[in-house]
Amino acid sequence: MNRLRNPGRFVFWVILLALAFHVILALKAGLVADEAYYWTWSLHPALSYFDHPPMIAWVLWLSTHLFGTNRWGVRFPSLFVSVLIGLLLYRMAKEMFRDRWAGLWAVLLMTSTLLFSAGAFLITPDSIVIPFFLLALYSFWKAIDRNSDREMLLSGLWFGLGLLSKYTMVLLGPLLVLFLLLDSRGRSWFSRPSLWGAGGVALLLFTPVILWNSRHDWASFRFQWHHGMQAHQMAPLDGLSDYLGGQIGVMTPVVYLLILAAGAIAGVRLFRERSRPLLFLWLTSYPILLFFAYSSLKAKVEANWPVEGYLGAFLVTGALLTGWEVKPWLLRTALFGVGLGLFANLLVGLQVFWPLLPIDPRVDPTGRMAGFRTEDFEIRALAEGLPPDQRPAAWLVDGYSNASQLKFQEFGRTPVYEIHPKRPFRTTVLSETEARRLVGKPVLLIQNGPGGGFVREIEDRYGTTRFLGTLHIPRRGAKDQAPILEQDVFLIPAFRDGLSGEPPPPLRVF
Repeated sequence: MNRLRNPGRFVFWVILLALAFHVILALKAGLVADEAYYWTWSLHPALSYFDHPPMIAWVLWLSTHLFGTNRWGVRFPSLFVSVLIGLLLYRMAKEMFRDRWAGLWAVLLMTSTLLFSAGAFLITPDSIVIPFFLLALYSFWKAIDRNSDREMLLSGLWFGLGLLSKYTMVLLGPLLVLFLLLDSRGRSWFSRPSLWGAGGVALLLFTPVILWNSRHDWASFRFQWHHGMQAHQMAPLDGLSDYLGGQIGVMTPVVYLLILAAGAIAGVRLFRERSRPLLFLWLTSYPILLFFAYSSLKAKVEANWPVEGYLGAFLVTGALLTGWEVKPWLLRTALFGVGLGLFANLLVGLQVFWPLLPIDPRVDPTGRMAGFRTEDFEIRALAEGLPPDQRPAAWLVDGYSNASQLKFQEFGRTPVYEIHPKRPFRTTVLSETEARRLVGKPVLLIQNGPGGGFVREIEDRYGTTRFLGTLHIPRRGAKDQAPILEQDVFLIPAFRDGLSGEPPPPLRVF
């Protein structure tokens, strides 16, 4: 690595080329269901939401008002953030370790993972929380390193904005306190007003989420605790193996093993020699990964949940890699891991457009990105083929995921609503006011098919249904034309308001 005279320039080109790759994906790949669902939140500005804090909705509201309701408007924040993350990692390594090569390694490791590559163009709460997590880390470090009250207060600002982005940001707080307790110079901060002021700023910024939950029976807090710590969906060891397997997949195998090895080596080294930067980054990264490993013993952990834990781990691994130049085989292993990860990213990106890998279309998530656009086209063609007096005034859809996707595709053309939700507070749900406007008008009713039970479940609450057919949407360009989406479409010639005249069906938080 010493042959590189200017690693900063190399970092610039890595970030630029990755950005170009992700811009193409952002513009050409259809939205995934969660992206469309988060977009529906931006249509209903609120203090918070059932599934997550409100920052993603606020960001999407601003972005779509600037760039329009299209893929660029929805995904621009993720593209911007991906550049910011790379620059922050390089800057933090350069300042904390006085080592630009550590920053280069950190950026290379991040860029080569499927998890961070997907987050560089798909809009999720992770895309929003990561920069605030890094900025909070960076400001907190500068506060204790430079003895700066201003930076400490600034870290509280970033921490609060992170809490507004995703609940997992709360894990950082105890780890920062633990660092102050373990650091001989850090303990003096407990007597300084700026530390408590930073906590006050963070709490003040989190107030909208607290207010929303207090008005809704603490539904979001209860749901997230149950979802992450109490939902026994598999045996404990099966949950742990599922977690580890998922991490190996999304982080790519060699990079993941490098990160774990670096964590173990750094942990042992910290017992022998005290390095403040290494201790700080280790404490704010690896315990998060261990926390979710523990959580996997109690509930299913999604592959993206530990994402914040990898930020400091990239820097720890980068710092150790620059000291392993006396062991060429380790550097060759790291370069192989980065190369393998970049190749995997390229292959997955190509799979979005051309199904090169022989994966069953029904389980290939890349195919569904384009599938919903085709589904929307075929539903619209079916609707436009009806007699003029039966053309639907709205589409009623089974489930928030499909409703969100079709709502995005039909935005500005046909109203799309979810009906009979299984959980409360969905921003896709047909309201009583909107239901009254549809009374007597024809509407389409769309359920997951073929032969789904949704229509039987709601009976004739919204009117008599007439079956129009089942749509079978194959993966475009795939040799295997097995459908990736199947929808039963019904016509309700005269909509009946099934919301106002009777109590709503019971809604489950869990």
